[in-house]
Amino acid sequence: MRKEATNLVIQILKDYPLIDKKIAARKYEIEHPFYKRDDNVGGGKAQNRPWTYYDHLIITIDQDRELRWLKAEKEIIRQIYEQSGEATQKIIKECFFNTHHRTIRNLVATNAIWCSQTKAYQLRDTFIKKVARGLNIDTL
Repeated sequence: MRKEATNLVIQILKDYPLIDKKIAARKYEIEHPFYKRDDNVGGGKAQNRPWTYYDHLIITIDQDRELRWLKAEKEIIRQIYEQSGEATQKIIKECFFNTHHRTIRNLVATNAIWCSQTKAYQLRDTFIKKVARGLNIDTL
């Protein structure tokens, strides 16, 4: 697997605990768009125009590319994580999901996982490859 693809997946995994905040922030951006101030002081507004704010809001949220990507990313990582074994889950949780990242070497030395260092790296790499395939990241 290419180094760039591996680094990209690792960064995505490290950002995984913050995905819910990113989704909420993106929804807030859509719901509260920034409008430039209108300097047309004497101008008026159309009186008989239908008010379709919520219709446009729902359509915008459903069609937003970034929001759909974040939701898909969250779901793919969650599914792959749940399908992984106990040792892989422990490695991924401690190395990527926690705020105080630990190394695989540290996990093996403190007997937090019951496998060799080589096997732990293989489990991590397999997980990263599955996530890359799930996210359609070019790995060649």
